[in-house]
Amino acid sequence: MTQRPNPITLRSRTDAAHKHFPRAVFAKAQAKVTGRDVRDFVADDEKTTLAIIERANAPLGTTTDWGAGLLQNSWRSFLVSLAPYSGAARLIELALKATLTNAEYATSYPVRPSGAATPAWVEEGGPIPLSSSNFLNVPIGPPKKLASIVAWSRELSKRSDADAIMETMLREDVAAGLDAAFFATTAASSAANAGLLDGVVAGAGVVSGGGAVENARQDLMDLADAVSDGGSGAVTFVVNPKRFARLRILDPILSASLDIVPSAAVPIDRVIAADGPALLVSVDTTPEIDISTNALLHMSDTPLEIVSDTGPTTADPVRSLWQTATIAVRVIHELAFAKRRSTAVAYLDGATW
Repeated sequence: MTQRPNPITLRSRTDAAHKHFPRAVFAKAQAKVTGRDVRDFVADDEKTTLAIIERANAPLGTTTDWGAGLLQNSWRSFLVSLAPYSGAARLIELALKATLTNAEYATSYPVRPSGAATPAWVEEGGPIPLSSSNFLNVPIGPPKKLASIVAWSRELSKRSDADAIMETMLREDVAAGLDAAFFATTAASSAANAGLLDGVVAGAGVVSGGGAVENARQDLMDLADAVSDGGSGAVTFVVNPKRFARLRILDPILSASLDIVPSAAVPIDRVIAADGPALLVSVDTTPEIDISTNALLHMSDTPLEIVSDTGPTTADPVRSLWQTATIAVRVIHELAFAKRRSTAVAYLDGATW
């Protein structure tokens, strides 16, 4: 008797939570383009199928109504997995999770400026002392919207490695948005959260006769001292990718011993230090993922209205997804973050190493 051959899988199965989100998005996008069943594109990956696709109540092409708990876990895992490329992702992993019950309002979290109270030894039958602490309320929120659009051609979607290409583009865009938001020096606005560097006075890079290695060590120690006082001592450094590469060459032992991550959003001469556990971060529980093959897009990093209703301005260049056989994925998610203490983040400009 001839045995029936096993079907060829389009991707290997995985239990990695951070993979479920981009794979489900890719499967839905491919189904939108080809008209095939979405399950065809997650063959032999039952975690993605069961955790996201089969339990989704949303119509094909949108994930707005995905099961909140499943999507939240997958989305947060996806954000945290960006840490090799994103300093903000590393801080999201370390920060205290904050839950905002109303997206329209800020929430206050209590913190003890004097630190934790020390428990006392108590003899048998003795009274237990009562710890008295003064609390301050740290506001966080309301969350603000981050959004990006990833577009690719129908021809690219037919490549055998199309899922890897789409995931890479999605990772790069989301990472860039996170880092630009976290490491901004600007105050809060109607559109954006205050950057972690808002209100922080920049230090100056050390210039000494000891050379680049000595300058690097002194800069890092000065920043570590600034954020560790009253904190956890678990310092995360965020630098430009060029400076990250330089440090690995100058002092590979030192760089390997540090929690240091690159970020393209950080200027080349800037070094940032943060006490991750001293941050509050609220991640969206239901990010919106929409897929289209018919939209009209302004292909620009500074998009305009297609045709402005306040003047004769017309966006250029404009691409019709339908006319050019292109598919686009739009990601919209809300985010809020805050420092539990004012000294949780420090930075310097003018690094010389």
